[in-house]
Amino acid sequence: MTASTLFFLLIVLACPLMMVFMMRGMHGGHGHESRGDGAGATEPAETSMDDLRRRRAELDRLIDERKNADSERELTSWGGGRR
Repeated sequence: MTASTLFFLLIVLACPLMMVFMMRGMHGGHGHESRGDGAGATEPAETSMDDLRRRRAELDRLIDERKNADSERELTSWGGGRR
């Protein structure tokens, strides 16, 4: 085998090996949460659901405010509020 052939084989083998190590590094932190016995696993989900409900209520309120402000601007821009 020549040096160029060995170099080519090393490059070809390095790509899949690097991919394995990179994927392990990316997904390494996620496995710790799913390997538990389930104790306390429902509490973060409930907290998260409560937090999402609060955020949704806040967004709904902001949307309503924006709609009201936009409708008032439309009325005044068409001359509905001026004479």
